[in-house]
Amino acid sequence: MKKFAKKSYVFLKFSFLLVFFSMVYSCQTEELTPAHYDTTNNKKVTSTLKTSVVAPVSTKISSGNCNINCIKTDGPYYETTDRQIVTWGGSNDDKFSKTIDIVYYNTATDFILKVKSTEGWSDLVIDGVSSWTSVPVAANVWGTLTIPLSLGWKACDLKSFALKVSGKGPQASFNVNYSLFGLCNDCVTSFTGKAISCGESREAEYKFKSDSDLSSFKIQGGLTNFTGANAIVTVTGGTNTTTTQVTPGNSSNRVITVKGALSKCSEVIIRVTWNSTNTGSTITGDWSVVTDNLNVAPNPISGLTCN
Repeated sequence: MKKFAKKSYVFLKFSFLLVFFSMVYSCQTEELTPAHYDTTNNKKVTSTLKTSVVAPVSTKISSGNCNINCIKTDGPYYETTDRQIVTWGGSNDDKFSKTIDIVYYNTATDFILKVKSTEGWSDLVIDGVSSWTSVPVAANVWGTLTIPLSLGWKACDLKSFALKVSGKGPQASFNVNYSLFGLCNDCVTSFTGKAISCGESREAEYKFKSDSDLSSFKIQGGLTNFTGANAIVTVTGGTNTTTTQVTPGNSSNRVITVKGALSKCSEVIIRVTWNSTNTGSTITGDWSVVTDNLNVAPNPISGLTCN
């Protein structure tokens, strides 16, 4: 009786171990051998899943900040660069390899995409659409795609698309996300003057530019040792401009005043010609600008002299 019980115990123990290892093997098989149904024959089919772990190499480097940086029409521009190393072939998908570099940035009118591959490339697929219409690009040579920017674009607008670079071997995939850089504001408030002609026939020119809209401005200055008839004052730019000139008291000076309005970044030019038989190197008095905007107050200009 004891021998029978011992044999039963050994049999049960063996059976338990057999069931346990069968379950473990079954679980491993299910993980490596996914099952699906053949709907045509209504049968369960298994296929061996081949796994290949190849870590992509991608390095994106961006320069600049669209909130604080800007570009000039002729550059320089703020580039973003990215690189991928693609491998394929062989048991570990590493028999062959290629390196793909991309560079992208925006100008005042276009979005520029430059692509280079160590194996060359034949097409650029943007959001699923073939976008390269030129000939294939040779190995280690940059190809450039120019994409016009939409009208009315502004700083920090996002340019975003999925890019696939096709050529020898598998495609390289990139996610292009770029915040556009706005144009630098070259408009700076300025007030300048220069003597153009001296002697008996004299000419001077004054230029005023504002970095803000002005509903009113007044530019005023004098001509020293003035003789003869009224000066000829020609005003270019500005809106609703008026010109007056007076001789204060019994002096030989002539005071000229130009009033008007001026839009942001535009310029008003005042050209004055007159005759004088008086001598002296200084041909004008001080000229100044007064505006309705306290932030637009350029420094006055001292008398212009002839060299």
